[in-house]
Amino acid sequence: MNSSKRFEKLIQDMSNCSLCLNFPCASKSLINIYKDYNFCTNIPSIWTDWFNRLDSNIMIIGQDWGPYIEMKKINGSLEKDKLNWKELIESEKSLTKKMLEKFIIESSKNKYNLNDCFITNAIMCARQGNNYRGNNIDLKNSTINCSRYLERQIEIVKPRVVLTLGLYPLISLSKIYGFGISNTLKETIKRSPEIHLNNFIVIPLYHPAAQIRKEEQLEQYKRIWKHLENI
Repeated sequence: MNSSKRFEKLIQDMSNCSLCLNFPCASKSLINIYKDYNFCTNIPSIWTDWFNRLDSNIMIIGQDWGPYIEMKKINGSLEKDKLNWKELIESEKSLTKKMLEKFIIESSKNKYNLNDCFITNAIMCARQGNNYRGNNIDLKNSTINCSRYLERQIEIVKPRVVLTLGLYPLISLSKIYGFGISNTLKETIKRSPEIHLNNFIVIPLYHPAAQIRKEEQLEQYKRIWKHLENI
């Protein structure tokens, strides 16, 4: 089975998952976007057209997609305004996207950008409401629930380098692959700036919009490229 077919099967399996839809506190529940096959296989987020990136050597794992209402707007713009995804993503000006792209371009000396990366999240469903942050979802339990699907994405894409943005993607990988992490992201980066697994390297990163010195962040990004030198 080729990678596209395996990814389609993964989406079908995720569409049947309800682990994060019925938390005791309803306000922390998520929306399973994979039940709408056309929606999620097209472009679920402004970050990714993932079927065109299944052979990427770099995988970026964020925390979650954010609110479903925003993702719905994106898909609506694609259909209503007849935009292609590339036009749409270039129009998006969030600080996170701008900083992440800047760090990748600058650290690689203009050899790579976000188009070279497969982008996914530790939490694969979308938030209710319109709040990108805050405590309206159960971050830890949802991260653990979704780890099985993240593992399958890694198996399909086969990246050489995996970048984790913030703590929760790192928690997910530590559960999947059985390595230890420190109590805080800062301690983990200090003690384990690179985590070597059998088939790929994990490079833990701060969230690109975090209040961390640019020079300190760039040191981690610079670690990526030595693992891709022979490509």
